[in-house]
Amino acid sequence: MDTLLEQLDENLKELYRKALDADALLEQLQQQGQAKHQAIFTKDTVFQAQSNRFMPYLAETAEQIAAIRQSQQFNTATLQRVVKQLQLLHKTLTEFRQALKVS
Repeated sequence: MDTLLEQLDENLKELYRKALDADALLEQLQQQGQAKHQAIFTKDTVFQAQSNRFMPYLAETAEQIAAIRQSQQFNTATLQRVVKQLQLLHKTLTEFRQALKVS
């Protein structure tokens, strides 16, 4: 279980920097009259958060990992949700960076 939590924490650390950078870029784009989207992810994803920035989604994932850490029982459903959240964040942040490079 400790190894699993360490891997989840490493993913959070990696995504944290990327999310901060992406949110800063989104802020710049919005100030230029671009980035007028309402939310990064649609309501039908694995996230409950709704935001036009990445950090609230990352915070939700971090809360889920903290819940896994605090619970004495291993919850497969929560772990599956966290893994899907991490995958979606990695994928979307990578696509966002690539889209900006092309522009």
